[in-house]
Amino acid sequence: MRYGLALSGGGVRGAAHVGVIRALLKEGLMPDMAAGASAGAIVTGLLAAGVPVEEMEKAVRHLSGKGKSYLDPDYRAMAELAPRFLADGEISLEGLFKGDRLAFYFTELTKGRHLNQAVLPFVIPAVDLNSGDTVAFTNTEAPAPLPHVKWEWEGFLGQVMMASSSVPGVFVPRKMGAYRLVDGGVTDNLPVDLLQAAGAVRVLAVDVGTAYRRPKDDSVLEVLSCSFSLMGRRLKDCGICCGALVLNPPVETAKGLLDMESMEEIMEAGYAYARSRMKEIRAFVESRSLPDSGTSALNFGRILPAPWQIIPPQAERPHSQNPNAPFLPGKAPFQSGR
Repeated sequence: MRYGLALSGGGVRGAAHVGVIRALLKEGLMPDMAAGASAGAIVTGLLAAGVPVEEMEKAVRHLSGKGKSYLDPDYRAMAELAPRFLADGEISLEGLFKGDRLAFYFTELTKGRHLNQAVLPFVIPAVDLNSGDTVAFTNTEAPAPLPHVKWEWEGFLGQVMMASSSVPGVFVPRKMGAYRLVDGGVTDNLPVDLLQAAGAVRVLAVDVGTAYRRPKDDSVLEVLSCSFSLMGRRLKDCGICCGALVLNPPVETAKGLLDMESMEEIMEAGYAYARSRMKEIRAFVESRSLPDSGTSALNFGRILPAPWQIIPPQAERPHSQNPNAPFLPGKAPFQSGR
């Protein structure tokens, strides 16, 4: 295995991931595994489904022009909010948007593939509000156990992509079986650790997070976006980049979490940035020795021995689980938790 590709969350800034992938494929550097959270989960799901990069670019352009039509406000919950709060003091609104239209679109793009029909090993995290654990959806055989992480092999790529990108407060949590899932970036915005636990030793990580900026207004979306950005930055500061080369494409074009009109420009910026760093990328990916210390695009991340690299444990599936059985959530694969 040469390398795994880890893709961060970042709202519409995730369009840069498609540009980076186009640059990598142009150089013949197809990743052997992929992992992504939030926006990175969408691109990871497309990679896992075998969607050609040309189709990914087409989807970015489509969303740049018509993306707002996929946002489905939860009007019923909004209408009930004020009367219920005045009557009993309860706030019942789970999210501004249901997410059903986007989930259906992701299901169409991935042709309804089940996780076990993916053509590339992958990991997509989401967070279960019922347990507080990260649910790491994967098709890899024996990922290493991690604290507060539950490995899951059942589900459909489209619904998992939507679950991992369901920003709390913006989208209604997604119900899948016993899970009630929100954005994977809540606990792991750049899932290098999950990719390594699934077997990757050398990881190319693409971080589309930006330096903090104050909210441009007092809207709910702005407050949530800036708060989520701060949380993601602190998670990454806690240390994730052992054995990783981290790329930081310039994505300042995006004005907000759902500024879809800027996605095509962001994608092209990601492509240009990856091309400008291709010498470092190729040296990292094709190196036969362990990288030296450092975590930037000019210094390779240091690979430290991990317990699973010394004595690989086995994360077994439940004996009753049939890997070929369909996932049976409480609702259709593309429905929200409402």
